[in-house]
Parts: sequence; C-alpha cells; structure tokens
Amino acid sequence: MNKDRFPVKIFSIYVIFYAGQAMYNTYLNVFLTSVGYTMTQIGQIQSVATILLVLMQPVWGVISDKSKSKNQVVGFLALISAIICLSYYMFQTALWLAICVMLFSIFFFPAMTLQDNYTLELLSKSKWDFGNIRLGGTLGYSICALVVGFVIGNNYSNIFWIMAVFFFITGTMYFTLPRVEGHRQKAEKVKYSILLKDKALLCMIVFNITYYMGVSFYFQFYPIYFTTELGASSQMLGALTFVSAMSEVPFFWFAYKLEKKFGVEKVMLFAGIATALRWFLLYFTTNHFLILGINMLSGCGYVGFSYCLIKYINDNVPKNMRATAQSLNAILGTIFSKILFAPIGGYMSGVVGFKNVLLVSSLVTIVGAVMFRINFKKALLKKRNY
Repeated sequence: MNKDRFPVKIFSIYVIFYAGQAMYNTYLNVFLTSVGYTMTQIGQIQSVATILLVLMQPVWGVISDKSKSKNQVVGFLALISAIICLSYYMFQTALWLAICVMLFSIFFFPAMTLQDNYTLELLSKSKWDFGNIRLGGTLGYSICALVVGFVIGNNYSNIFWIMAVFFFITGTMYFTLPRVEGHRQKAEKVKYSILLKDKALLCMIVFNITYYMGVSFYFQFYPIYFTTELGASSQMLGALTFVSAMSEVPFFWFAYKLEKKFGVEKVMLFAGIATALRWFLLYFTTNHFLILGINMLSGCGYVGFSYCLIKYINDNVPKNMRATAQSLNAILGTIFSKILFAPIGGYMSGVVGFKNVLLVSSLVTIVGAVMFRINFKKALLKKRNY
C-alpha cells in the first residue's frame, strides 16, 4: 500500500459497513416493538445475545491473531452477517426472530472489533491515521440512517435485505484487500496476564464501561421512546441518528491531533462529561428539534472513548495480543452494558419511567469520570516506573 496515497478502498468499506450498522442500531428494536415485543423482552433478548457474544468474541480475537489473513476473517464474518439478515424473512415467529438477533450478535459485533485491529495494522506504515479512516464509518452511518428513514417509511422489516446487501459487499471487498498476517504462533498460549497487569489500560476500560452503560440503554430503547412516546416519525428518527453520527466527523478527523495535544486523560474526561450532560439534558427535553441538538454531544463522547482506547491498545500491547486485547475490551464493555444493564434498564423503564433511567445513566458516567481522574495518573506513573 502506498503510504502517501489516501486508502480509498478501506475508507469505502467503512462507509458501507457502518451504513448497515446504522439500520440495525436505529430500527431493529423499533421493528421488534412493531411485531409485539415489550422493552423488557427486548432487553432480555439482547442480554442473552450478548452472553453468546461474550463467549465467542475472544475466540474470534484468537483466530484473528493466529490467522494468515486478518482481512479474510473480517470478510467471512461480514458475509455470514449478510446471510443472517436474510434469515429474518424465513419465519415471523417470536422465537425465530430472537434466534436471528442472537446469531447476528455472534458474527457481526466481532467483525467491528477485528476490522479496527486490521485497519490499524494496515496503516502502521502509512501517514494516515486511524481516525481519518474511521471517519468513513461515521459518514456511512449518518447518511444511511437519514436516507433509509424516508425509504422504508414505517415498514421496518425492509431494513434486513438492505443490510444484507451492504454486508455482502463489505465481506467481498475484504477478500481483495492487502493481507495482514496475525503475529501469534499457532501453539502460543494466550497470556491475558499481560493485559491485566496494565493498570492504565484497565482504568480506561472501566471508564469505558460506565460510558457504554448509558449508550447501550440509549441505543436499545431511545428509538422506541422517541417514536412511541414522543411521536417521532421514522424520518425524524433517521434525522436523529444522522445528527448524532455527523457530530463525530470533526472529532475523528482531528482525533490524532487532539490526543497528542491534550493527552488520553483529558480527552476521555471531556468525553465522559459531555456524555453525562447529554443524558441529563435528554431527561428534561421532549421537543424533537432540541433533542436533535442535544445529541450532537454524541460525537465528542463516542470518539473520545473509542479512539483513545483503540490507539492505546495498538501502541502499548504486544503485536501478538492486539486483536485479543481489542476483543477483551469489547467483552468487558458488553458484559456490563448489555448483559447486565440492558435487561435492568428495560425493566426499570417500565417501573420508574424511561427518563429516570437516563438520569441514572448520567450519574453513573459522572462517577466513572471521577474514579478515572483519581486512578489513571497513578496507574500511568506506576507503569512508567515499572
């Protein structure tokens, strides 16, 4: 790959891949609600799906680290995800739809983690930064969410065949990319102790967990709340996703410079405070257009957490453990945000009201920021002395 030429192909893949994810995040639970599922039931399905994901995620990480072609692993996962999307149309029973949700989680979400690991390795000798490429995902995500809202109207089942097309194209393109080989030997054992000894990394992951608790609840249930209780149309829901995602654009483009100038600690603290403020303001707001404005805080929150963690792992973890480390971070985040908080959040929404759970999410993020501020510098100093 020419280190000076902008990597258009991998950028395009991010556009297409995240366009498919936009439909899943924005419309899946609205679809499940339209066919009779309650918030509590959706939370339970997502919890079980995430348990299965947690069991499989480290397996895919190890496979990628040992693979002769990391890009082909991602391509395989994307193609299987496309097949599962089409499987939604086979039967319309509640059990079958739940099975499809679970199967999709097992194959799709590891692909997200492993494609970032592949991209970082691909760009290791390039002048381009990961944030410049990940920006493609934001553009695809935001534009697709907006356009699809007008295309599907209130027929939410149409999302699955469109997602299948996007993931099929993604998977096919990955098989045409330059090969990046895993660095771990076939017989080499996984040494998770290397990761657990990095206290600075653990501080970042714990803070990331508090962030994802609120984000998971928002993605699971806010589209339902927005459309059913606040009366938003599918077009307005698409506009909400568009605004939230487009707010990431400047942060991804300048992520490298921001991280270098302010450091990991300040960037993540700012991201945490912005996220807590987002949940707090949404607690009080019912006006559709004000909600769009508030969700522009999404950009600095999401980019601050995801970019800092991905870059830290790539810069500090041994090559033969990078995909495994990315998977471990994803596992710990999903255990708490989806397995524990998704069903609890769905249940509490029915008991104390949706908005009150948003308020709790804001408080949890603030507590996470305080704990991160107290512990991160100590952990980083101890690591440097060690």
